[in-house]
Amino acid sequence: MGRELLTKPSLVGSYDNAMISRAMISRTLAAAAGAMTVTSLAGASAQAMGLVEQKPTVNEIMQGAGLAFALRFDQPIDHQRSSLGLETPRGTKMLRARLDAEPNTLYSAVGKLAPGEYTLHWKARARDGQMLMGSIPFRVAP
Repeated sequence: MGRELLTKPSLVGSYDNAMISRAMISRTLAAAAGAMTVTSLAGASAQAMGLVEQKPTVNEIMQGAGLAFALRFDQPIDHQRSSLGLETPRGTKMLRARLDAEPNTLYSAVGKLAPGEYTLHWKARARDGQMLMGSIPFRVAP
C-alpha cells in the first residue's frame, strides 16, 4: 500500500523512492543556488558605483582657455584602466588622465579648445572591477 502512494503515473513515467529523492534533492539544490545568486546580485547592486560630480555639465557653454575635465565618483577608481576621449569637430582623440589625481576622480587638463561643439566620452573602472561609462556634450564659446 505504501508503494502505491509513492508510485504515481505521470506524463514522463513513474517515480520510485530513489527517483523522488533525487528529484527533491536536485530541486532543493537548484533553489538554494538561485537564492545565493539573487543575494549576490542584490549585494553588488546595493554598492554600485555612481558619478557624484562632473565638469563640464551636460550642454554647458565653456570658455576656450585653460579647460580641464573632472569626473568625481562615490568610490575610488582605477586610473590606469579608466579613459577619457574628446570628440571634436575634427575627430576624436584620447585624453591622458592624470594618474595622480584624487582616488575617486578622473581628471584631464586640455588647455585651449577652439569654439565649437564637443562631446567628452568617459569610462571609469572602480577598483573592484565595476565599470561606468557616459558621454557629456558641451560647447566652447567663441
